[in-house]
Amino acid sequence: MGVETVLHDDPELTARLPGRTVDQPLRVVLDSRLRTPATAKLARENTLILTAAQPHAIGSAEVRRVGAEDGRPAVPDVLKALKDAGATSVLIEGGGQVAASFLRAGVVDALEWFRAPILLGGEGRPCVAALALAKLSDAPKFRRLGVEPVGDDLWERYVRL
Repeated sequence: MGVETVLHDDPELTARLPGRTVDQPLRVVLDSRLRTPATAKLARENTLILTAAQPHAIGSAEVRRVGAEDGRPAVPDVLKALKDAGATSVLIEGGGQVAASFLRAGVVDALEWFRAPILLGGEGRPCVAALALAKLSDAPKFRRLGVEPVGDDLWERYVRL
């Protein structure tokens, strides 16, 4: 997750499934300039904050510096840091910038896409930021595996071609 989501929503980023008794997964924040407040719900143990800035303490979260690309944590360095932390798979629940950076890096294997029956238009934020495509054929391609209703929303599952 990116820091913008932390600043705007202050999420917990925890699994809250009925009957879940196993340990919570590692929560990760990509924070280029270390703007995560020490009072954020994510500024606690079992949270890894990856930054391109000089690290400093933020609550009880672990803060690590990684290489930068365009001033943001570089995806290959992020993935190495996650591997070093023991991660064997990654669920990316980020905004448009985070989504675009992992798609541009070509490391997204699958998409879990949720759509609500509302239109935000220009007032909304893009779910995927610019991908810097030179031509349409450069766009990442996915095959839809299924669609399920979830209340009024749709849950679509895709796999990369």
